[in-house]
Amino acid sequence: MLQKVLFLLLVVLSLSYGSVVAKINSKVITKEELTNAFNAYWREIIHLPIAQATKKDMREFLIEYVRSQIIQQEAKKMGISVKESELREYIQKNIGSEKLSEAVKELVKTEIITNKIIDRIAKDIEVNDKQVIAYYYLNLRDFKLPAQVLVKRFLVDDLDTANEVYYRLSAGKSVENLKSVREGEPMWYSIQTLPEIVKEQLYPYEIGKVSKPIDTGAGYLILKIVDKRGGGIMPLESAKPLVRERLLKEKRQEVFREWFQRVSKDYRVEFFFWQL
Repeated sequence: MLQKVLFLLLVVLSLSYGSVVAKINSKVITKEELTNAFNAYWREIIHLPIAQATKKDMREFLIEYVRSQIIQQEAKKMGISVKESELREYIQKNIGSEKLSEAVKELVKTEIITNKIIDRIAKDIEVNDKQVIAYYYLNLRDFKLPAQVLVKRFLVDDLDTANEVYYRLSAGKSVENLKSVREGEPMWYSIQTLPEIVKEQLYPYEIGKVSKPIDTGAGYLILKIVDKRGGGIMPLESAKPLVRERLLKEKRQEVFREWFQRVSKDYRVEFFFWQL
């Protein structure tokens, strides 16, 4: 009888243990909890079908999920919290959609809390001009300006009209009297970041070059280069604000990394990746 009881107890414990994917001290994270949070994250933030997620994606998410739990616990010790109004404002500004699950809202809260912690522990961090200048000259490649083209877009619904727009633009004629032609405001694009299909159509990127109609699935797109500017290196004075911001961000992140490494030593963390 005793053997049966012990056997049943071991079975129950093994089943319970099998649902645990991580432990933070005595707190357990179950596979169900993680899966719910992971699915919500992919659906509401990544905006990809969950079927495309891999085991590696799940493992990486679990690590970040545990990290999030530790940050939130440390924030409580520091008296740092997030008001509902702060959460709504952050979501509106950085995500757009307010229809988020509670699991995703908790992840967003961690982002806000992290920023608040950084503001507190890195409040004395500064960047001086010597550091800015040194960084600029040591990283000139980062400030290379690519060649750009100013492109005007024309959208039409049918191929016949699209061909007419192409022929008129190629001949330097106006398309104002053509019905159902929608013109977009000219926009600057870096040549190197243009989609391959657009690069092929606009090569060699001369002013006046017109693309043949491109089928978008919802109509036809015709592009025309109306201006062009060459690449080069961004001047130091123009780059200074960018460099200062980048250096400040790097320093603040380094302070946070050191802080997290220090506080995480107070937690006993275990991962059970094979349960994923």
